[in-house]
Amino acid sequence: MQDFPQGLVGKTRTTAAAGGQQGEGVAGRRRRQGLGDWDISRDPPYFGIRVPDIAGEKYLYVWLDAPIGYLASLKNYCAKAGIDFEKFLQDPGTEQVHFIGKDIIYFHTLFWPAMLKFAGKPYKVPDHVYVHGFITVSGDKMSKSRGTGISPLRYLELGMNPEWLRYYIAAKLNANVEDLDFNPEDFLARVNSDLVGKYVNIASRSAGFLSKRFAGKLLAVEAGNTLIRDMQSAATGIAEMFEAREYGKALRDVMLWADNANSFVDQVKPWELAKKAGSDAALQQACSDALQMFRLLSLYLKPVLPRLAESVERFLAIPPLSWKDAGSLLPPGHAIGAYRHLLHRVEEKQLDNLFDVSSVPQASAPQRHAERQQQQHAAKEKSVSDTVTIDDFNKLDLRVARIARAEHVEGADKLLRLTLDLGGGTRSVFAGIKSAYDPAKLEGKLVVVVANLAPRTMKFGVSEGMVLAASGDEPGIFLISPDAGSAPGMRVK
Repeated sequence: MQDFPQGLVGKTRTTAAAGGQQGEGVAGRRRRQGLGDWDISRDPPYFGIRVPDIAGEKYLYVWLDAPIGYLASLKNYCAKAGIDFEKFLQDPGTEQVHFIGKDIIYFHTLFWPAMLKFAGKPYKVPDHVYVHGFITVSGDKMSKSRGTGISPLRYLELGMNPEWLRYYIAAKLNANVEDLDFNPEDFLARVNSDLVGKYVNIASRSAGFLSKRFAGKLLAVEAGNTLIRDMQSAATGIAEMFEAREYGKALRDVMLWADNANSFVDQVKPWELAKKAGSDAALQQACSDALQMFRLLSLYLKPVLPRLAESVERFLAIPPLSWKDAGSLLPPGHAIGAYRHLLHRVEEKQLDNLFDVSSVPQASAPQRHAERQQQQHAAKEKSVSDTVTIDDFNKLDLRVARIARAEHVEGADKLLRLTLDLGGGTRSVFAGIKSAYDPAKLEGKLVVVVANLAPRTMKFGVSEGMVLAASGDEPGIFLISPDAGSAPGMRVK
């Protein structure tokens, strides 16, 4: 995650990346040529909101109207909750933080802040924009067709605990814009080891003795127990790591303290003290100290595991934990509640089912009908329903072209740069076919190009046409190739 480039906020002019591509080297481009005008409308066929009160058919560019939905949703919530929306936004104590994915940095650090800056009160630019990378699965990009995606709904349908996933992702997050990988074996091991084997284990090995032998009442912390004071002192450093978005570092620190707490329990051995005559005081002291440590660990984990923290608060019979509570301990004589299992282990079968579509409960007939209607509606939205005349079609200059050269585009995830031979000259065209074709195998291939398409300035250069390709619901992009005998420059009619 990275902070928001504040120096760009006050600019009224922004540079749009053609085709919605993320802008590269914004600061460098600014030094070279400044920020240019941003075209906020699109010609049909397009989708979205039609521009009102103008001659002709124009639509608002989606990245103009979509971000407004963020504040519209907030305003709707404020109305329901009885909060003064405008007063809330203008309150100096209100901090505005945006969390986004790395593929939409351009729109959320140039276009959206510029809109907010000049919209006037009560709107203001965000105090911070924090950027995340992507989540891969076992090293692969998420893909429904290959079964490498994680469906949140499927995860819940299988009864998997959302806080397992919260912990696993947080344990891998840092303050950089980096992708993180979901590995099923690592997920199982980390959750079971850290949360069950280390953290919950402290309470499960101590609480029962207190409840059965001492009415759940705690003793004052033993004077010689410096470990608890050291754990309290760690609160400031852990809080700073959370504030700096170094979640992985914070959780590693917490788990080190959990290791220390478990070492303490291993040393005092409450299960052995319970068997020795005359050891009641030592047993109550050992279990009391262990639960004081468990409470501190619960506080440090609460930002990541809020639901589990609620269960702990009920079990310990304490009010909701807040960070200032790290400076205090449970008083002598405080009585905890009955211990109940706080967290289940991840089972291998659950992970197998998570990536096995056939294992997911099937939707009911009404649900399937609704899904089909949605799919049909989506299909209609994608198609162009308006008919065209032959004169309209003849406006397109479709030509056969030979790919003279194909090469990767540095910094582009989807694009290849094609140098096309049209029989009387060459053109440079950027095509989003990188995932489907090896550039080395494209040279010499015949394609169809829209030759009279207006040149489009992209962040990687100027694209002087468009090659035609087919795609469908299934994965794959397929270039349209003329039949044998076609030659560069021939017109497609």
